[in-house]
Amino acid sequence: MRRLSIPVFIALFACNTGASDVDTLETEADTDVDTDVDTDVDTDTDTDTDITTPDGIPVLGDGSHSLDNVIVTEVLSASDGLALPRDLEFHPDVPGQLWIVNELDNNTVLAESLGTDDQLSLVRGNFSDGRHFLAKPSALAIGVGTGAMATIHEEDDFTQGQGPFGTPEDFMGPTLWTSDAMVFRADHATHLDMLHNSPNGVGIAWESANVYWVFDGYHNSLTRYDFRDDHGLGGSDHGDGIVKRFAAGDVSYVSDLSSHIAWDPAASALYIADSGNNRIAVLDPLTGSNAGQIGPNYDGTDQSEITGSDIVTLIDGGDVGMLLPSGLEIYDGMLWVSDNQNSTIFAFDMDGNLIDYLETGWPAGTLMGMAFDPDGRLFVVDTLEYKVLMIEAGQ
Repeated sequence: MRRLSIPVFIALFACNTGASDVDTLETEADTDVDTDVDTDVDTDTDTDTDITTPDGIPVLGDGSHSLDNVIVTEVLSASDGLALPRDLEFHPDVPGQLWIVNELDNNTVLAESLGTDDQLSLVRGNFSDGRHFLAKPSALAIGVGTGAMATIHEEDDFTQGQGPFGTPEDFMGPTLWTSDAMVFRADHATHLDMLHNSPNGVGIAWESANVYWVFDGYHNSLTRYDFRDDHGLGGSDHGDGIVKRFAAGDVSYVSDLSSHIAWDPAASALYIADSGNNRIAVLDPLTGSNAGQIGPNYDGTDQSEITGSDIVTLIDGGDVGMLLPSGLEIYDGMLWVSDNQNSTIFAFDMDGNLIDYLETGWPAGTLMGMAFDPDGRLFVVDTLEYKVLMIEAGQ
């Protein structure tokens, strides 16, 4: 197993694109962004393989609920640059390319060919810029065919110097980045946009174009961010953004825990790991009414609150042995949830009926983000041990 180690960039606005540190990773061919929102966009990049059996789901132990019937492989560790990893996602346009966000040092790890002799990994980070543009990242989401991705950050403190000259504590929000591995550096020079209305963000999901949803822990809400036309690499004009805050007070933030969310384009609905309420909830954003502008408005954008939207409990954690839902994915027509407290991974149908589950027995606090590769293998972060683990069906 080979590892490509790339130095962390320290200089402000560092943007070295030398071939020595980037040519080993693939890049998507089309980076044009369509800013016309289409809620019918197909975001299903998974295989058509039916991964269920009459007895259960092979990657969860085929109904045995036991690690004895799956194969678990450590594919990345602290030696690859992991430092309190909280979320991971496979690039939908570059098969097999995995992106991971690290809270501890405000950076990312990119990897390819996982679990093979050709495995590569590299670190992308910037000590100076990362304190704001990638401050304590808790989750990421990559757009399909857009050339962009976004991160959200669990931060509610000064990020660009102390007051009165630094940015205020309530300034943080999602950052839009290029998702081109040959360009991305996790710095000011390679960010495409940033909006500032959701400190302590703990989940993010892509809807379409430059539209992302955020689990906003500061306001205990679900906020829809439409970056619209990004300002380009290294710019600062955020004024065309549209921000809509939904369900304020209807979800509950738990500190130091990612509460992942997933957009279902078929239903035009948002699924939420509502950690503080121990449930999986569903928001219908086509309901509700505009209650007026909200502030502070640091970007000069159109910011409003939507009240009265339908948000329902799909799965009550207490009914299925769930204690603290964190990771959440929609894959192969099922809803997958990781429990941060009891380290169980659940699979439900889209109506909330339990199909199967895997009791890992790992320590509380291990599991947060999850992702499936194109072959149906399940990858999870081990937040305690700074690892990425691959789970496959047993032989």
